Amino acid sequence: MQHDKIVVGVTLGRWQTNCFVVGDRAAGSCVVIDPGEGGAAAVPDVLTRLDLRCEAILLTHGHIDHYWAMPDLARSLDVPVRMHPADRWLWDNPAAGFGATAEQAPAVLEQQFGLRWDPPTERLEDLAHGDRLSYGGVRLDVHHNPGHTPGHVTFLSGDLQGADVDFAMARHHSLDGAVLFSGDLVFAGSIGRTDFPRGSIQDMMRSLVDTVLPLADDTLILSGHGPDTTVGTERATNPFLAQANAHARD
Repeated sequence: MQHDKIVVGVTLGRWQTNCFVVGDRAAGSCVVIDPGEGGAAAVPDVLTRLDLRCEAILLTHGHIDHYWAMPDLARSLDVPVRMHPADRWLWDNPAAGFGATAEQAPAVLEQQFGLRWDPPTERLEDLAHGDRLSYGGVRLDVHHNPGHTPGHVTFLSGDLQGADVDFAMARHHSLDGAVLFSGDLVFAGSIGRTDFPRGSIQDMMRSLVDTVLPLADDTLILSGHGPDTTVGTERATNPFLAQANAHARD
């Protein structure tokens, strides 16, 4: 039986970044999370196929692989973009994620990636820890989880039980419990890197303790890269969560 709520994942670009469209067929609306390279074509294809109207673009963090297509989509879909202000430095200069200065950034972005950066700053709206968002008939609770970047956030929803999951790397095709859109906080078997500019392994450990470890084992994790997983699987097998658990007991 088809459920009105749906999560569609598409894997985009050279970094194989997962972008998620989360919405409600009956309401005819959705939200887009992390539209990476190639998303300017892929996301509208999903919206057209499902007859959904996008209400907003949400960014888990400020690395370019997670928002490459955002400027084009924000303008063409006429929607706001929401990101934590602690990553505004990456919005202004995406090349800072590779260690480039503001003066070096235009050449780095154009010569290495063929990208001319023109962000729709007039559409930018802040996210904060504890925000309760409602888009596409779905509530998303915002958790600030620094470590990979200072402004990294995750989105947790308990409104998607029974929803269909349409994602090529999915091992779970419907939702029995909550879902965490984890960005680059936690992956199947791993966590996000902390050796990029302004990353912090100490902050990462605290974020895992504060947000991931308290969740129920059946919580589905849809991360920024790679296949889906569950909190229970990661609690049992992910060495970084074991490290975070030990860190919490110290």
